[in-house]
Amino acid sequence: MTFKETNKSRKPMDLKKKSFLISIGAHLALVISLLVSFQFAAKPVDLATGTKDTKAPVIIEATFIDSNVLEAKKREKQQAEAAAKRKREQEAAQKRRDQQRKKEQQEKADKAKRLKAEQDKKRKEEAARAERELQEKARLAAEKAKQEKAEQERQKKLAEERARQDKALQEQIAQEQAERNERRQRQILSELQIANSKIKARIEQNLIETGNLSGKSCRLKLRIAANGLVLDARKVDGDDALCIALRNAALRAKTLPMPADEDVNKELRDTILRWDNN
Repeated sequence: MTFKETNKSRKPMDLKKKSFLISIGAHLALVISLLVSFQFAAKPVDLATGTKDTKAPVIIEATFIDSNVLEAKKREKQQAEAAAKRKREQEAAQKRRDQQRKKEQQEKADKAKRLKAEQDKKRKEEAARAERELQEKARLAAEKAKQEKAEQERQKKLAEERARQDKALQEQIAQEQAERNERRQRQILSELQIANSKIKARIEQNLIETGNLSGKSCRLKLRIAANGLVLDARKVDGDDALCIALRNAALRAKTLPMPADEDVNKELRDTILRWDNN
């Protein structure tokens, strides 16, 4: 209760006390006025004899009411009614204030309750949303992992299949290359034999025999240019006379027949030829 309210509540109490004192004063005045109103009985005196009359006395009643007392009572009544009215009004006002305060408190409590309910609802919704998002992320992660695993398996199988195919292809290529090389080598050997025979024949065409070379042998190393030009001819081993005669014959020929095949040509550019005169 504020200071102002305390003063307001104190004022009715002072008025009530004042009214009570006025009421006591009015009652005292009334009692006094009643004392003024008296009843008395006097024995009559016989004027003739001078004796008192022994008969029943004549009762004379006199009543006196002071107007001030009535006015005081009226004022007292009015003051009491006014005090009662003020009291009722004060009680009504206090009741209204109490009701208003209770209403405001209830509204405040209801508002706080609604706010708490809204906050709880929002918190639950956020928690539920967070849980859904977490579950969705987990689902997506699991799905992604599953897809990645499947893709890895697919890539692995593809790699294995490619490796198998590559291996088979390489084996096939290697086999084919080996077969080609083998055929080529046979071809080169065959052409070398033919070319060697032609070169030996050309040298022998330019051979000038000096003495009996029967039963003699010689190995001669020839260095020939790609166009067949004889660059050098040297003895490797064998009969000196035969080797000298063959060397001179090669140099005398100047050019020797060379095959057009590049590989065979290369083989013949630095070659050793053997002669056996049986």
